[in-house]
Amino acid sequence: MAKLYNNDMKKLLFTMFVALLMVGCGEDTKKPVGDSPESNQTSAETPPAKTDSSAEGKAFAIADLSMEMLWVKPGTFEMGFSDKTRHTVTLTQGFHLGKHEVTQSQWGKVMGSNPSRFKGVSRPVEAVSWHSVTSFCDKLTASERAAGRLPAGMTYQLPTEAQWEYACRGGTKTTFSFGDELTAKDANYAYDGFGTGLQRTSDVGEYPANGWGFHDMHGNVWEWCADWYGDYPAGAARDPVGPADGSNRVLRGGS
Repeated sequence: MAKLYNNDMKKLLFTMFVALLMVGCGEDTKKPVGDSPESNQTSAETPPAKTDSSAEGKAFAIADLSMEMLWVKPGTFEMGFSDKTRHTVTLTQGFHLGKHEVTQSQWGKVMGSNPSRFKGVSRPVEAVSWHSVTSFCDKLTASERAAGRLPAGMTYQLPTEAQWEYACRGGTKTTFSFGDELTAKDANYAYDGFGTGLQRTSDVGEYPANGWGFHDMHGNVWEWCADWYGDYPAGAARDPVGPADGSNRVLRGGS
């Protein structure tokens, strides 16, 4: 079952990964853009245009923010972490996803503020609501479009829960992307037997990346997804986006 919290809860440490998706008519109509062997080599400062097949599937960096976006190819995986929720999911469209959690420096440049409890320009922004992170995505989309760096039909937004887990697993089938057990060398988490949990956030990228190059998808802070909270489908699913409405949004990752 997905993790959930009410939209108004700000006491825990929430942050985000930004996804770049193809959109049309207000709904995701994401187009697959190939499977390049150099797809995780950041080599450009603008997203590949939909019509530029030579650039499709490559990583890029968002100008002025030093925000690296890695390509995630379409595919099928087993989603969920128990026998009751595990089900086959196929993502028919590829997408770009941030290599790291959004940092306080990046948030400040877009939003002009820093609500984080654990200050540090390279630490993830936290203590942000779901509505504030979607506002960040909207403002980033608008500024990149105004600068002429965002091809038509593309937008920055939160990943769906399925996209998040697919990228987090990085092609693995184990409980964590690093295996069936997580150690203090793999992620920033703390448990001393008394449930005190995380002591501090860490700089993004301080811990090892998973097999697809993404950092801190285990540990550090909770990460918002686009979906409303709800039960997973009983059988196989294609491009799931969660319930049509609800009262809570999905969180993944965790500290």
